[in-house]
Amino acid sequence: MKKISSKPTVYLIDGSNFSRSFWSGREGVKSDALEKEFLYWLGEAARTEPLRASCFRVVFDGGFRPVGASAGPSINIYFSDEGNADDILLERAYFLQMEGTRAVIVTSDRGIRDKAALDGIKSLPCDAFFRLCENELRKGER
Repeated sequence: MKKISSKPTVYLIDGSNFSRSFWSGREGVKSDALEKEFLYWLGEAARTEPLRASCFRVVFDGGFRPVGASAGPSINIYFSDEGNADDILLERAYFLQMEGTRAVIVTSDRGIRDKAALDGIKSLPCDAFFRLCENELRKGER
């Protein structure tokens, strides 16, 4: 995929997986700070032209914790509590697909992506989604 689709899409994002993938390279930074940085970045990406009609449902592992101010009106944040974030992502994607809503799971977890593919659900690795969004953010800077 060379560019992100402008079709309205529900992006179901593995928040813990994504935030650790791109913001964890700095020594001594706690996971809650990484999550806040990720949500800030996602808020910026959500305002790019092709993603304005889409919404983002970010699922973090574990119980509720403050992750900062709202990243934007199109971003909803969920916590898996004692459940499994992987199961939440797959269940919601399956439900949305059955309702006829375009949905894409964003995770670097190969197991989730393989399970999604078995049900005909689209998915993107975190690095691909990040790269596509970064391309759009750079266009906005020009």
